[in-house]
This record gives sequence, C-alpha cells and structure tokens, in this order.
Amino acid sequence: MKYKILAIATILFAAAVSSAAQTYNSNSGGWNTGYGTVYGSFGLAMATQNMYNTVQMNMQRSIMRQAMIRKWGKAAVEKAERNAANRSGQRSGSVSTSSPASAGPLVEAPRVPKYYGRFTATPGVDTASVFANALGDNAQERELYKKIVAESITLLNAEAAKKGWKNDIAGAMTIFILSNSVIYNNTDDPGDETANALYDAVQASIDDIPEFAKLLNKDKQALYNTLLALSGIPLTFYADAQQRNDPEALATARKLAGEMLKMVFKTEPEKLRLTTNGFGGGH
Repeated sequence: MKYKILAIATILFAAAVSSAAQTYNSNSGGWNTGYGTVYGSFGLAMATQNMYNTVQMNMQRSIMRQAMIRKWGKAAVEKAERNAANRSGQRSGSVSTSSPASAGPLVEAPRVPKYYGRFTATPGVDTASVFANALGDNAQERELYKKIVAESITLLNAEAAKKGWKNDIAGAMTIFILSNSVIYNNTDDPGDETANALYDAVQASIDDIPEFAKLLNKDKQALYNTLLALSGIPLTFYADAQQRNDPEALATARKLAGEMLKMVFKTEPEKLRLTTNGFGGGH
C-alpha cells in the first residue's frame, strides 16, 4: 500500500482548518520564523542538521538489502548476514567479501539497532500550545495553529502506529521527510518499500548520534510531536490550496514544505526527492 500523503492532507484540512475557517487567511501557510524558534529549542537541532549524508548512505544500504531480499528471499539474506557476522568477528556494519555473489547474496554483517529514538509516552507534553504561541500573531491565529498541530499529532501518530513507528523519533522523522518531500517536489507517494527503507536509514542515523540516547522520555516525545507538527502544517495548507484551486497558495505551501526540510537537514530540499533508488535529487 502506498503512503496516502494527500489523503492525509485532506483529512487534516477537514479536521483542523474548516472548523476554524473564519480565522484562516491565504498567507497563513507561508514561512514563519517561529518554526525555527520551536525546532531550535531542542539541543539536538544541530545534530539533525548534519544527518542528511548519513541518512543518504544508510538508505542506499537499506535499498540494496531489499533488492537482495527480492532476488534471494528474506531467509537467505538473513542467513547470509548471520554468516557474515560470524566470519568477520568485527563490529556491526563490516563488509563480508568471503563468498562470491554467484553463491548467494553478498551482504554486510547486520547492524545491531540501539533504538535511541524510542521512548515511553509522557503525559503533559503540550506541543500544540508551544507552536500556537510561536506562530500566532493574535488569539484567532493561535487557536488555529493549536488545532492544526493537535490534529496533526493525533492523525500522524495513528499513521506511525500502523507502521510500527509510534513513540519513535525515527518514525516521526520518516513521516516528516515523506510528507514534505512529496509536497515540495510534487512527486507521487512513495511505496511501502521506499518508506520502510527510509525509516531503517533514519533509525540507523539516529543510532549514530549518542546525544539521542541521553534524552529524557519527555524530551524525546516533544521532538517526536514537533516533527509530526512540522509534517502536518504544510499538509494542511497544501490541502486547503488544492481545495480552493489556488496556484499561488499551492506554491506557498510547497515553499513552506521546502523550508521545513532545509531547516531540519540544512540541505536543499531537492536533494530529498524520494525515488525507488533512494534520494534522487543529486548530491
């Protein structure tokens, strides 16, 4: 099943914007320095800005592994990975070259996940109010943003749960990349295989950042919620622009999605265009 990015956007729009339509104006979907203020409040903002190259490399590995599974079958690939780990006697991720490709899949020893991005949900993390206060210029705008963010977190958290990504920063960051990349680059929704490869790549990249392991559960949840909000806000404004058939508003929503990607990863959003072979926007 493909990721239904635009369907999610439509649901978000119906839930968050239509009920507060009187507060909406066509400029609300534009870039606001408050986004950077909220995201920059996390000590890990600088760490995630350096993740693009690592995610790109890990995604290539993940896609290659999935290609081998298609060719040889999952059981054969997992057996080859176990054999590679036993032969190498080295740290996870070392490459085994002791058997020719003709004899079966040539694989790396499997990485041992640390799951630094996972957390136990903590009550009382009010991300919606944080965004509302940072983005809204008046009471009506603050109420609108609070509703959009709250609905974004609820809906996208449910989507994360369907994929086994709930309460996992890697899951929220995967959704963040998927949704904003589709909007900005105007591409089709990636299939499940690409989405899963991206999740594996993001999770491996987070495991390479020791700072994530030190975060308290409440701080992990706040970052998780923030990434879902930074996914849902562009989706909402994009759906609204589509419904109104407003080219200027569509362009604004796309620009907003691009700015979100640039803010988090400090790279041009074109580089995060997803294809079946990984990121297809160049280096």
